[in-house]
Amino acid sequence: MRGGMAALGGLLIALLLPAGCGYNTTGRSGANVGDIYIPFFQDQTTGERATDLGTRITERLVDEFESDRSIRVYRAENDRPLAQKELVGIVRRFQETVLTRDPNQAGEEYRVVVTCQINYRDLANDRVIWQDSNLYGDGNYQLSEGEEGFDRALSECIKEIVDKILDKTIKAW
Repeated sequence: MRGGMAALGGLLIALLLPAGCGYNTTGRSGANVGDIYIPFFQDQTTGERATDLGTRITERLVDEFESDRSIRVYRAENDRPLAQKELVGIVRRFQETVLTRDPNQAGEEYRVVVTCQINYRDLANDRVIWQDSNLYGDGNYQLSEGEEGFDRALSECIKEIVDKILDKTIKAW
């Protein structure tokens, strides 16, 4: 009888514990960000290999912020006064370099790196909350993967940049 009561008590605790903890599966909560103005990131990169990086990063970032229902994102300049915060970014550099190469020119691995400058500020008191002039994301691909591998590596770069921005912005409060 005593073993049955202990098992029942353990089961009850196991069922009730998650309900009271406020567990967030994403690990992020934007409740303190409020409304944010995010203009398109300026793109200072050149070349044909990776185009529209500023637009691609901005779109992905806005999608992530908008997925949190406690945050409203403004993108138009005339809507800026409606926001409490502002996140401005510049894509400063795109690099693609050989990471490894064997003597037979087979199995070459490339590294793609995108570097941004980010400024996040509180508009109410014109105070910089955080800034980073060297925020980057990187990804690798095998030459044998071709454009598909390059596109995947570039997507990894963008995802890493967006994740870093979200983490810094949410943790800033």
